[in-house]
Amino acid sequence: MEGLAPPLKCLVDVQAAIANGETARSGLQKYLSGSAADPDFASALRGFLFSFEQGKDWRTAVAKIKSPYRRALIETIACGMSGQSVSSHLQTLRQEIESAAESEIRHHIEMLPLKMLAPLLVFQFPAFLLLLFGPLLRHLITELNQ
Repeated sequence: MEGLAPPLKCLVDVQAAIANGETARSGLQKYLSGSAADPDFASALRGFLFSFEQGKDWRTAVAKIKSPYRRALIETIACGMSGQSVSSHLQTLRQEIESAAESEIRHHIEMLPLKMLAPLLVFQFPAFLLLLFGPLLRHLITELNQ
């Protein structure tokens, strides 16, 4: 799951921290201290956390992130770190990220038969043609040599 949707793992860590009475920042640090599967997302989170703690403009760095779910998660975490209640927003965002991950899995599964045709066409089909036409070609060559 973590490799498929790193924002979902981060969101779960932040939600668990908030449910345990901790802050959103501690949940974010827990995610960053663990093994992050996506180094790009982890570095974006580290940059956000550094900018937020320094009081710098973190929104410009977040605007460069292409995924709307990752941007929404970081903005929600920023709201939580500034003292707002974000548990309902995190729950809604979790449902959206889960449905997007399921959709991505479904799309990947639908594309597998087409992707599996490539080895069939590249390796097995020429081998089958050799088995089929090999004896015919050998017979033709022996007949032409006589």
